[in-house]
This record gives sequence, structure tokens and C-alpha cells, in this order.
Amino acid sequence: MNPARIDRALGILGYLAQHQEGCTLKRLSDDLELPMSSAHDLLQTLVGLDAVKMLGQRTYALGPRSVVLALSIVDSVDLRHVSQPYLADLCEEINENTYLAVRSGSSVVYADRHEAGQTLSVVMKLGGGRPLHGSSVGKLMAAYNPDLEQRVLQAARLEQFTPHTLVDRERLRTEYEIIRARSYSVSDGESVEGILGLATPIVDAAGSVSAAVHVSAPRGRLSADRLPFVVSAMSLAAAQISRQLGAAEDTVPLRTIDEIRDFEQRRRNGE
Repeated sequence: MNPARIDRALGILGYLAQHQEGCTLKRLSDDLELPMSSAHDLLQTLVGLDAVKMLGQRTYALGPRSVVLALSIVDSVDLRHVSQPYLADLCEEINENTYLAVRSGSSVVYADRHEAGQTLSVVMKLGGGRPLHGSSVGKLMAAYNPDLEQRVLQAARLEQFTPHTLVDRERLRTEYEIIRARSYSVSDGESVEGILGLATPIVDAAGSVSAAVHVSAPRGRLSADRLPFVVSAMSLAAAQISRQLGAAEDTVPLRTIDEIRDFEQRRRNGE
């Protein structure tokens, strides 16, 4: 089997994981810099394997086989089982949907969800990928993983999801530094207009960050007064999960409400 063809197929799956709404052949071909004919042939093969599905005549999305595989990988480390009680408690405490996001190769996917009782809520599809430059969990994972950070900074093209999406490489480099300094990530309308996303890192026994606690909500529900309390609760939940995974105490970041309030004041001031 041709290794280059396998690599291109995996690249297509990774790309579709970051575009849950589906993508046209031309857009995929352009973004991945693949000849249209090669991209079409690979997509048709993946469709035949149920790894990709068609939405209409010209749009492609991840198929059921890929989603099942992604969730099986997550299950293999039992992270969902460990995190469930803490995510459930966090969901009840802050009354917002809570998510477990995990690294899967060079992308980030949602592996578990606990839904609150809000009338208006942001529901993310499990198994769906998030961009490393345009979402709170993606930026967090890139900030803590040098290989992912370099993948973003060296990318030929970064998609502009909204007018607020960071695509300038130097601004992204600074953003990753800030995320590491404050130990949490914020996406303010960068993925979807009007939606504010938050992520806090989960550390494993090796001291690596390959998972995160995530919350997204309409900006109006995460006001300047409320947001520090939400991030503080998320930080505690992530720390509790980290300790269950065997993380050393000095590797688990935990921020106070006053620290978060100060960070947020500076973020709103553009510092």
C-alpha cells in the first residue's frame, strides 16, 4: 500500500474532523493542496469504507466509522470514565454544558458531554474536530504541545471562521504564550460569532496536556463578573481529573478567582 496515499487519506480525515458542517471537494482540494482528481478518488474510497459520508451531491463529512474509531481511542485510556463525575458536577455548578476535549493525533475532538438545562445552549458534536487556531480547546492544546503549535504557525493557510479568528502567525504565537502563562484559554467569537469558549488543561501522569475541560456559551451569559467564577470552577475540575490520572501536584495549574479576574481585565484591555 502506498504510504503517500495513506498520508493523504489521513490528512483528508483530519481536515473533515475540523469541518463538522461538511466541505466541498474544491475547498478541500484547495486547502490541502491536492489535485482535484486525487482528492476525489481518495474521497470516493473513504466513502466506500464509511469513513466519509456525502451530504448532498458535492459536500463531504466524516462518516460513522471515523467517529466510532475516534471515540474508541478515547475509551482505550479510560479518560471519559475518570472525568465523568467531575464534568457532571461542574455542569450542575455552573449550569452550562460541559465537555471533555482530547487530542487525537494532530487534531482535537470532543469525547464527552454533559448538558445543562439552559433554553439556549451551544451543543458540540461528539467526535467532531476543533481548529487549533480558532477555538479555545484547539488553542489550549497547541499552546501546551510544541508540535501542534508549530503545525499551526507553519501552516500555508489558516481558515478565517469569523472576523475575530486569529490568523496572523505572530499574534497566534503571542496568544499561545499568554495561554501558557494564565493556564486557560478563551475564544471570544473566534469560531462562532457571539459565542465565548473556555478551556482548562488536564495533565496526565507524564506531565503532558492531551485533554481539556471545555465550556461554550452565548457571550451574554459569561459576563465579566461571572466568567472568573466559571473558569475557576473549570480549573478545579481539570485539576481533580488530572490528579486522578496521576499528575504530580506541581504540574497541575490551578488559578484563583482574583487571578482570573486580573487576567480577564487585561484581556479585555487588549494587553
